[in-house]
Amino acid sequence: MLKAGATHDAWAPALIAAVLAALGALSLQVAAAMDLLPQAPVELAWLLGWVLLAWSTLAVVVALLAMWRARGATSPPLAPSLFAIGAAVVALALAMALHPPFGAGAGIG
Repeated sequence: MLKAGATHDAWAPALIAAVLAALGALSLQVAAAMDLLPQAPVELAWLLGWVLLAWSTLAVVVALLAMWRARGATSPPLAPSLFAIGAAVVALALAMALHPPFGAGAGIG
């Protein structure tokens, strides 16, 4: 099933989005766990996490646009790409819920 999705235009950005979202969420979690270290590595991990999540969001948009463009074509199944996009969106939502970018619980200040 994944081989069929590998030939679709939306597969690469969808997979990139899922990987970037997972790495961004992991980086934010590591930043939250590094309470005892000096402030600089914590801030660097926090910033890296948000940069990765921002790029993941852009990759999700690119994948959705590629799927929308190919909706009428008789191309390979879209299920693997949809699964990867869904995984990226879930990782993004969890990261946003656990580490809000602003307000109470944000890593600012």
